[in-house]
Amino acid sequence: MPPSSLVSGGRMDWKLNSSDLKRYPHFDKYLPPEEIERIVTDPNRVRTNAFFPFIRYEKSYQPFRQKGDAEEKPEKKTREIRYASRRDAYIFAYYRFLLSQKYNAELDRLGISDNVIAYRKILVKGSPDKGKCNIDFAKDAFDKILALGECSAVVLDISKYFESLDHEQIRGLWCRLFGYDDLPPDHHAVFKNITQYRFVERDKAYERLGFIGQINDGEKTTRGYLKGFKEMPNQLCSMADFRAKIAGGSPEYHSIIEKNVNAYGIPQGAPISDILANLYLIDFDVLIKNYVDSRGGLYLRYSDDIIVILPGDEGPGIEAREFVREKIKDFGAQLQIKLSKCALVKFQRREDGRLFFTHVEGAKGHNGLEYLGFRFDGEHVFLKDSTISGLYRKITRSLRKEAMTFIRRYPGKDVEFMVKNFNVDQFVKRFGRVEDFDHSSECEDWTFWTYARRAQKAFGTRGIKIMHQLKRHRSLVKERAVEEFRAKLAS
Repeated sequence: MPPSSLVSGGRMDWKLNSSDLKRYPHFDKYLPPEEIERIVTDPNRVRTNAFFPFIRYEKSYQPFRQKGDAEEKPEKKTREIRYASRRDAYIFAYYRFLLSQKYNAELDRLGISDNVIAYRKILVKGSPDKGKCNIDFAKDAFDKILALGECSAVVLDISKYFESLDHEQIRGLWCRLFGYDDLPPDHHAVFKNITQYRFVERDKAYERLGFIGQINDGEKTTRGYLKGFKEMPNQLCSMADFRAKIAGGSPEYHSIIEKNVNAYGIPQGAPISDILANLYLIDFDVLIKNYVDSRGGLYLRYSDDIIVILPGDEGPGIEAREFVREKIKDFGAQLQIKLSKCALVKFQRREDGRLFFTHVEGAKGHNGLEYLGFRFDGEHVFLKDSTISGLYRKITRSLRKEAMTFIRRYPGKDVEFMVKNFNVDQFVKRFGRVEDFDHSSECEDWTFWTYARRAQKAFGTRGIKIMHQLKRHRSLVKERAVEEFRAKLAS
């Protein structure tokens, strides 16, 4: 989460909140807030900071398949996670703050503040402090379609965006924001360690440090964690062990630290990466906005997701799609928008004035325009199918833990007892914190149910279908709970 900012003495001052403190296991020790602020605001200490490698692991999940779906089971998806040490993360967060002040001012100057919508607090019209979230941005897009009537909407996705950002272009834009000819030593240290970043595989590091090893349960030997996550020390090892066992400073061990040797790519998820991803395409944003504005349309970019809405049939939409795909190449040799990742939906009016959609092309959009977690068919707004799939995936994961807790609490009891005493309503009420919003929005502390209700309210009569999509949710949770209790009691 980006640290908070306080207004003091007529300027914005950086201030660390207790919620911003990093408590995950890493190579460095815990730092008190006062020490953090002294470090990050001292250019000399930043310049000389010995940055640790990121810890990397892959998070995989199985996409949910609706009951009765004839299609084959979807392939597992994986997401690469890299997280910085505490000290490094605070430094990245502080320099993100410095960059964001300059960046937001530049967006205002260029007239594109309402077009680049990810990772920023954009105020709701008429509100002094309430920020927009995905619901508002999706509503802006759908309202434009309703206002235009006959129009086409193109959704494009930049392939592997964070992994494709050119380092020299980042350096040039960084200098441009601050008016530097070259980066000062402290800024250069931050730039170098977010571009030429180093990392270690989590399991390799944990094995070297004795947290992963052979486990013998009396019947078989398997490789696994020797300590639970809660038992992991906050600082994984001493500096001596880090140098010897991780960095290869001892004859017994070779280094397991890897480095990004490419002239492009930054680690997604680092506290500074989001602002760099926004900044990187600032001139592209101006170019595409001018193109779309001149044709009476709307352009929005949410990090690597782009939507262009233009009046008319599919012709202007196809032209815009190819214009965007061609122009993105001018901003980095690695950047590309695959045609297979594009979707084009056309909207038209019936004789009674109501809108309907036609899917023109693309893997997505067969049931309407999909944008920022929602689907719009010209009349009604729905939660996107994958949004609900993600919810059910989290429910399954959470119910597995809940079932184990229940069985330990009531040993010897059968499935019927477990189900009867399992409070489905309480589980549903507390479950499902929204995780897919940027931390600058107003939505980050909402549960899924708050999100769904707010969305239905925001979209008005067009959103009445949203809660209907979840009407079977309680019974689905109960069915899944029965399955988990049976599976755990049988094992």
